[in-house]
Amino acid sequence: GRGSARSHVFRHRHEQANGRTSSIGLEVMGFDDNGTQVLPSRKGNGRGRAVRWAEVVSQSKRALTLIDLAGHERYLKTTVFGLTGMNPDYSLIVVGANMGVQTMTREHVGLCAGLNVPMFVVVTKIDMAPTNVLKETRRSLARLIRSHQKRPFP
Repeated sequence: GRGSARSHVFRHRHEQANGRTSSIGLEVMGFDDNGTQVLPSRKGNGRGRAVRWAEVVSQSKRALTLIDLAGHERYLKTTVFGLTGMNPDYSLIVVGANMGVQTMTREHVGLCAGLNVPMFVVVTKIDMAPTNVLKETRRSLARLIRSHQKRPFP
């Protein structure tokens, strides 16, 4: 959205100005034996991310690293670096139902398929899209995924 939470995601002034992230974002989540999320202590809020992440990982049974990559074509090089250099186990591609399958959607699906990175595709804004547009978006996604010899699931 366009709310104040955006200011916590953006690292550079140009990101704040145009609303697009150009860098790679990372976050580490940890879970204990019961599946409860392990949170870093609140002491010393000025600590760096690496220190918080180390604390979470050391107290966790399982850890999950989330990597947020740029979606805009201007930053495709950064996205390619993230997919190749960070070696993710899975990828999640977000598609707006009201926008449909765009050029970058095709690029991202192609990259993930070419690198054999299993992907999830999430369709958002389904409440904003007219029924026929949503239906066409889903059809286009299914065709795109099949074109890369992958099986789409509803």
